[in-house]
Amino acid sequence: MRDLDGMQKLTRTALIATTALVIITATVWSIRLFAMSRNQTVTQSTNPADYAIGGFPITGNLAPDFTLTDQFGHSVTLSSLRGHEVVLAFIDSRCKSLCPLTATIMYDAKVRLGASAASRVELVAVNANPAATSVAVVQAWSIAHGMLHQWVFLTGTRQRLQSVYHLYNVYVQVGSDGEVEHDPKTFIIDAQGHERLYFETLDSSNKSDLSDEISGLEAGMRQWLPQP
Repeated sequence: MRDLDGMQKLTRTALIATTALVIITATVWSIRLFAMSRNQTVTQSTNPADYAIGGFPITGNLAPDFTLTDQFGHSVTLSSLRGHEVVLAFIDSRCKSLCPLTATIMYDAKVRLGASAASRVELVAVNANPAATSVAVVQAWSIAHGMLHQWVFLTGTRQRLQSVYHLYNVYVQVGSDGEVEHDPKTFIIDAQGHERLYFETLDSSNKSDLSDEISGLEAGMRQWLPQP
């Protein structure tokens, strides 16, 4: 009986030890998996490389038409540019940070196409500052950033501009301090006037990020170039 009791005690002890080992092992792996998951989540949410640089496909519907005034005081209707691919961006006429990056990306991507292809592309900006709407303001911004003769920078009354923001689903908000917050969207519209892609400028002046965005927009432009 004593031998039997001793064996039962040894069996219970072994069972308890085995159970404890399984629990400890499971706990360790749970902690490791949780840490790996956290690290992966952080990487996905903070690494600019995770953003799509090739553009987001959109409906292919006709781009909403509008008429505004360019930096030289001339009236321009979007549909009048049919026959050319249009790269349409929303630019704050007083912005000194993100919008200059958008202008650089647009200009450099078009230059990379080469002269023949570039002649089939129109760069167009819509003023994303409904509190600074004069022709003089968009002309001054174009001059300051070397874009005076490189694009069409359109402006209009607050009401007309807000109508365009609504048509293109672009968020624009002027704060009490006069600072503007807006979606940094750029659209590609094909030569028949259909919306094809849109891009969002990264808030980063890192050379690698900028180069990726230029390459992405260039590829989008090439995809929808009209035939010569």
